[in-house]
Amino acid sequence: MADRVWLVVLTVLFALSMYALMLKGWRSRQRRQSDLPAPPALPADPGAVVVGATPGLFVGTVYAGEWLNRVAVHQLSDRATGWVSVRADGVLLDRESVGPLWLPWSALVDVELGDALAGKVVGREGMLVLTWRLGARELQSGFRADDHSAHRRLVDAVRACLPVHLEEST
Repeated sequence: MADRVWLVVLTVLFALSMYALMLKGWRSRQRRQSDLPAPPALPADPGAVVVGATPGLFVGTVYAGEWLNRVAVHQLSDRATGWVSVRADGVLLDRESVGPLWLPWSALVDVELGDALAGKVVGREGMLVLTWRLGARELQSGFRADDHSAHRRLVDAVRACLPVHLEEST
């Protein structure tokens, strides 16, 4: 009986030490990324709705081209259920328990359908991937709609709005 008690104690201590090491690594990543500015604040009026709220899962944010390199600051890597909507002034990712992520047209670079981001691999073209600028860095945020047929409609709506706003800003 005493052997089993020691085995349980050692297993619990091992699990706690692994958790502590993971937490230390995450905090170290946050320190290395502390120079990344905060995302733009949601304006009081984000403009008219182009595509209404589509429910799904906000997968997270990574550095562009580095699908496993999560952005650990400003809650950009936190997975959360939520909604995405295309508005007249940008794209709104309304995340439950984390808060909204506002991507104005001036920050958006591209949109595409992807199959992997932030360690989440889904089926072919199973995720909306938004590429955007934050300060001097390019980031990619992923959203997986509950209704996967909505991805194409969202991509088409964002692409339809991007050139108009890019021409206005030049």
